[in-house]
Amino acid sequence: MTAAALVALAVVGVAVGFLAGLIGIGGGVFTVPFLYFFYSHEAFSGVHLLPALHATVAHATSLFIIVPTAAVGTATYARSHLVEWRAAVPVAMIAIVGAALGALIAARVPGQGLKVGFGVFLIASGLQLLMRRRAGSEPGPLRVTLPAVGGTGMVMGVFSALLGVGGGLIGIPLLLHVLRVQMERVAATSLAIIAIAAASGTITYIATGQSETAMQLGPLGYVHLAVALPMLPGAVLAVRWGARLNQRLDPKLLRLTFAAVFTVTGLWIVFTNVGGLV
Repeated sequence: MTAAALVALAVVGVAVGFLAGLIGIGGGVFTVPFLYFFYSHEAFSGVHLLPALHATVAHATSLFIIVPTAAVGTATYARSHLVEWRAAVPVAMIAIVGAALGALIAARVPGQGLKVGFGVFLIASGLQLLMRRRAGSEPGPLRVTLPAVGGTGMVMGVFSALLGVGGGLIGIPLLLHVLRVQMERVAATSLAIIAIAAASGTITYIATGQSETAMQLGPLGYVHLAVALPMLPGAVLAVRWGARLNQRLDPKLLRLTFAAVFTVTGLWIVFTNVGGLV
């Protein structure tokens, strides 16, 4: 691996960790595209990997990084009693089932169409947050019903497996609008769910990748340890910084931060994938 690649991995790790703590996403939406670039530019990375394995290894390695990052972020928020455990635990349990289902149907769903639909959902969620006029307005009492919990957990799990991310981007709008988790608690609750669901996905990638990649990547199946390890220290350290900043932000500014991230990310996903549909 080249020196430039090691520096890039460390910098991306810090950025992913900070955003994970600030917003409550696992960071896979940033890690996975970077790893696509990393593996497809061998002269830059110094890593040779069969093209057929690029996507799977990128997804597996991203989830591996997400697990400790989300766990540390959750612990940071939990010390301030901001994790809504009544929602986090049941949603996470169902998300595990959803992730398994998503892995089964991933090969049967058109990739570009799925991503474009996901991008449109993010844009709509961001615009909805922008249109809220009363800063810090309460979403109403927490809704921990079987349909709300089951639907949120299943959607988070399925999209996590299909897109190779922790599920926070799809889960946060659902936590806000379906379960009615308070804005100040949504990042913490999302990270708690991600930590559990991503662990399940990581274990699956390790188990299913043993025979094919053991000689090339190491003992953890599709998880590329040589790439993950340079990213982990910065991600685990920076997630605390993001979580602490989240707790200091005014509710209005926090809402606008969520809206901006959702809208910009959604637009990027749509514009980079819509060409494959025409």
